[in-house]
Amino acid sequence: MPAPVLHQALVEDLGRAIVEGDLPTGTAVILDDIMERYCASRNVAREAVRVLETLGMVAMKRRIGNVVLPRSNWRVMDPRVIRWRVSGRHRQVELDHLMQLRAGIEPIAARLAASTPGAALLGPRLEELAASMSQLGSVGLGVSAKFLAADIEFHRLLVTSSGNDHITAFSDTLEVVLIERNRLGLLGDYPDPRAMHAHQVIARAVSQQSPEGAERATRDLVDVVHREVLSPAGALPNSLLLGTF
Repeated sequence: MPAPVLHQALVEDLGRAIVEGDLPTGTAVILDDIMERYCASRNVAREAVRVLETLGMVAMKRRIGNVVLPRSNWRVMDPRVIRWRVSGRHRQVELDHLMQLRAGIEPIAARLAASTPGAALLGPRLEELAASMSQLGSVGLGVSAKFLAADIEFHRLLVTSSGNDHITAFSDTLEVVLIERNRLGLLGDYPDPRAMHAHQVIARAVSQQSPEGAERATRDLVDVVHREVLSPAGALPNSLLLGTF
């Protein structure tokens, strides 16, 4: 008999099954079936289903029980849903959609950040982070923890300094995208020099309080990264596609 599973592992497995279409829209999610398949207690099965309900992936239907909901109901910005989607069979579509969203938000965030009174203080920190990323990338540490930390801080500062609460809320989604890109090896040990240069240009534009320059350089960066993550060379190995986090 397999070992009992905890509810988080059960959430991961069921969430991925829904995202991949192995549990299609309208499928009944029966607690007794989950308990039998996963050797899970009723409490564990119920808690896992409750989490999926909060993600908009399942809902209680009268006389049926919990059923899988269509994608239009999902909380697609939740980090868990993003992780499941970018590691699945439809990864390219999800990455494309996320990059389209990023292209629509981050350049405007950069423009606003460069327009704020705090830009003179923000810019030097962005320049430090850009220089650190460039140095790490030049010696093949583009997928290192240090590079990722600098990358996350750079973009989080840029977005959260916009002064717009709605744009700031995007910073969590952007962080998940950067983490997943790193985990899936889409950036490479030696990042594209154009991307590294664009980070430096963005930082200088913010320092110089140049909204147009910051927006333009951020659009250039997003364009480079968009092509990079969707390139055939970035194909995900089956071992990652089918594996767990």
